[in-house]
Amino acid sequence: MKWEKVHKELIKFLEDSVPEVRKNMKYGIPHVVGEITFSEEEPAVNLSLVTFNGSRHPLAFEDGDSIKFMYPLEDLNPYMVFLEIMSFLEKTVGGSRFRVLLRTPPVEFLRDMGFEILWANEYILNGSEFVQIWAVFGGTKYNVLFEKRGKWFVLRDIKRIDGAQ
Repeated sequence: MKWEKVHKELIKFLEDSVPEVRKNMKYGIPHVVGEITFSEEEPAVNLSLVTFNGSRHPLAFEDGDSIKFMYPLEDLNPYMVFLEIMSFLEKTVGGSRFRVLLRTPPVEFLRDMGFEILWANEYILNGSEFVQIWAVFGGTKYNVLFEKRGKWFVLRDIKRIDGAQ
């Protein structure tokens, strides 16, 4: 299957939605609501933006040959939201189809996305290599964890750090 299509359509939707998300944040919490339908040829992606008053709960479930999800948009950086959504889907519905793989070192990747790197650490745990990064974008701090697998880096976790200055 062509998973790149899912990635490209989600990123394009998030990029195009930034002005509407910014406007809707005044009234509530914008959420991306989506359905990804899997087929033998290629997946189909349907996305929309909905604003809820007070709801911040992500949701994802499998429904036959599709995955339906809702994810709160509390960040205006479409690339960080993309990483958050893909990490959430990988953890919630499982499977490598939502795994984010980097060919470039994570620090370089985040810098290219416009992040300021505050701290980066490489370490080995139980025989696996990890890269943990604290980065800031637009006043919001993030703790991002990648696992090194050969020439690739796999996104393992991403957390927004509360109390960012």
